[in-house]
Amino acid sequence: MRTRIPLPSFVLALLLLPVLAAAAEAKPSADELVRQVDKRMSMQSDYRGVVRIRETRKDGIERLIEMQVYRRDSSQNFLMVITQPRNMAGGGYLRIGKNLWEYNAALGHWERTTRRANIVGTIACEGDFDRSRLAEDYTAVDEGEEVIQGTRYRKLYLSARPDTEVSFAHLRLWLDPDLNIVKRIGYAPSGRVLRTDLVRSYQKLKDPVTQQPIIHYREVFEQEEEEGTQLVVRYEDVQLAPLSPNLFTKSWLEGRLR
Repeated sequence: MRTRIPLPSFVLALLLLPVLAAAAEAKPSADELVRQVDKRMSMQSDYRGVVRIRETRKDGIERLIEMQVYRRDSSQNFLMVITQPRNMAGGGYLRIGKNLWEYNAALGHWERTTRRANIVGTIACEGDFDRSRLAEDYTAVDEGEEVIQGTRYRKLYLSARPDTEVSFAHLRLWLDPDLNIVKRIGYAPSGRVLRTDLVRSYQKLKDPVTQQPIIHYREVFEQEEEEGTQLVVRYEDVQLAPLSPNLFTKSWLEGRLR
């Protein structure tokens, strides 16, 4: 019987180097994680859905808001039509390419706006309802892991790329093991907290164009830091199917009241 001679520790270390290096390479970078988040939420099909918002202000006053949302991500076209409250019904927001417009139905007036503007006077913004484009708008830094109630979450800190128009100059994200965003905090350029979001649930969909599964928000809780205003945002009646090309025009929205 042959006697096995133990390998010296430095030889074992040398043998393990390729394995350790491969493991290090397999761990995705922060930017790659952000790209994967975008991919899991992206679709090639046209999109329509209903957004229902319950707004609660610090003084206890509540407001209910409802909007119809239409998207064509392939051309970056986007339309939101306000259906509630009644005094704002018929108005909305239209983006054609990179130009975002707000329509006041009572005045029949269009005004150029930005992604930073609040939607329907709430703490919500256009980016909450548009396609996920974190990788396009931000660079990411890995902040390691945080264990909460036995679950490990990846923390990422995102900074807006130069010359991009975003709602928040910085974002901090918590990702669960499936790369779902469970929490995000939006910051001003100074680092001041502007808004904290908790993603309460997701819905699973199937893109009819690619036949690939995607995920989409179902319910998100948002809280504005300074005033304490809170929103519960529900994404309902989501349908993935072709939309009319005439939909993403000023005349289509104006014609709804004629």
